[in-house]
Amino acid sequence: MKEDQETALALRAMERAARIARRQAAEKNLKMPVWKNGAIVFIDPKEEPTSGATEASP
Repeated sequence: MKEDQETALALRAMERAARIARRQAAEKNLKMPVWKNGAIVFIDPKEEPTSGATEASP
């Protein structure tokens, strides 16, 4: 398997994991820690994402 294929597979796996983590946090009414502007902030996972892996399609 080529390195770029492995990279693509790893990226898809991380995006899938991010979507699952977001869904689970929303189900349990938990805030999610994210890195934003050089600091950790807590977001509501029920709100629409503005950027990042959680926007990617399956």
